[in-house]
Amino acid sequence: MKMNYLTMCFESFKKTDILIVLLTTILIYVTHFYYKYFTRINPLPGPIPLPIIGNLLNKSGDLDEWFLKLHKKYGDIFEVVLLGRRRIILCRGDYIENMLNHSKNTKYFLRFPHLKELDDLKYFGTGIITNYNYNSWKYNRTFFSQAILTPSFANEALNQGHQLFYEMENYWKDIGPDTPTDYSAWMQRFTNDMIIVLTTGKRIYSLPSYFNTISEKKSDVPPASIEDSEAFIKSLRMLILGNAFFIIIPTIIRRYFPFFKQHQDKLLKNRDYFYSKLEQIIENRRKEIEETPLDVSLRHDMLTSFITANTPRDINKTRNVDEEFLRPMTDEEILGSMGDAIAGGTDTTANSLSFIAYYLQHNPEIKEKLRQELYQVLGDDTTRPVTNGDLDKLKYTEAVIYEIARIKPVINMMMRYSSEPDEIAGYKWPARTMFHMNFAAINKNKAHWEDPEKVDPERFMKKDEKRHKCAFNMWGGGLRICPGRKLAMIELKLLTALIYRKYDVELVDKNAPLKTKSTALTTCQELMVKIKPLNPN
Repeated sequence: MKMNYLTMCFESFKKTDILIVLLTTILIYVTHFYYKYFTRINPLPGPIPLPIIGNLLNKSGDLDEWFLKLHKKYGDIFEVVLLGRRRIILCRGDYIENMLNHSKNTKYFLRFPHLKELDDLKYFGTGIITNYNYNSWKYNRTFFSQAILTPSFANEALNQGHQLFYEMENYWKDIGPDTPTDYSAWMQRFTNDMIIVLTTGKRIYSLPSYFNTISEKKSDVPPASIEDSEAFIKSLRMLILGNAFFIIIPTIIRRYFPFFKQHQDKLLKNRDYFYSKLEQIIENRRKEIEETPLDVSLRHDMLTSFITANTPRDINKTRNVDEEFLRPMTDEEILGSMGDAIAGGTDTTANSLSFIAYYLQHNPEIKEKLRQELYQVLGDDTTRPVTNGDLDKLKYTEAVIYEIARIKPVINMMMRYSSEPDEIAGYKWPARTMFHMNFAAINKNKAHWEDPEKVDPERFMKKDEKRHKCAFNMWGGGLRICPGRKLAMIELKLLTALIYRKYDVELVDKNAPLKTKSTALTTCQELMVKIKPLNPN
């Protein structure tokens, strides 16, 4: 009995000691957290964070709405703590000028610090979008730009854009002008098919796949091709969305806690599937190029440009003077650049097209003026293909695209991580400071824009000498400005012209708010419309 009593006392003391140690550890951590917070350099206004979770509990609504509310409350520069890191939020164009310079010596080459957690995903550190090695990035960027900026690629983009539009138009005819349909889903599918055929030269069938899900009538595309296309698109979206899991969840938890490990294994399996598909496409194209006679022209897609760069079959017939660029691209470099093109070339363009439809319907005078320009440039023959020369003349259409991007930017926030000390917004900051350029706030800052909430494309029809050069950043800026902006503008102008010269996109419920979700991008979740011919006869 005495031994049992002593054992019980020992166990009781043991539990008490463990509890004391645990509480003491928590107290020390919390004390240290708030000591660092209240003694931080350049204390800025902003919500007071909680240990570990930072300001996540303060977040209300979508990310862009939350940051706009914070901007209204705290001003043009404030701070938040997210994922354990202090973030300086900048809401004026002149505050971000240093970050958007084009010098190779910029202090803001990195978007964020190298996260070892993402090495497992093998998505970061290759290609151009998330490449943190300057020399590797510069090499890949050179050949990416070379592939996408050639006249032959622009012509191919125009050709594919027409073909896909005519296909989509036939599906619209089948569902009928009085049947409500989700415009955002159509734009997503169009840009999926567009960017993949331009990148890989291989057609996928997400447009007919979507048509099959909403119509009793089915497309002529074989079911096996549609299933393969859907699997590829779902894999791409899982790869992109999976980044957040690897960033937020610590490695030790992902690897050793059953629930998290199961989800990690699912994402890694998907990664292997996606990259194996791209690797197979690369292998097949190499074989196709090798078997093509020298007197036969090769296709002008991005993959062919990558494979033939600095080889006797180089389709761009250009050479770089820098010795470091005289070698061909490796398969790993091609894989990373292809993945970037596909991931970066779908959501941004698709959502921009959806926002254009929404705001044109709410601003009929702008829509009418846009149509007048389309008629003046393209004439009244709605079957005539649109040329590159036509696109260059569509100045008001371009202004509409820019103004709606200002009002509702798809990329609402962009990060930069400083490699050296710098002075920003009148404060001296140490190296390794994380900045967020709040484009949604900059685009509507009264310091840059008169009547900023008004939709007025005329702002972009003339140069405003008083407006700061960094007051509008649709394509990002600086050394890492979007390399695909020329292709994106071709798509935006072309599809806007093809649709609005022939159809009216009527909102089913004009009073319904725009349904969006905002994280890294602001995406249109649904846009129910009726697509009606302007001249039914």
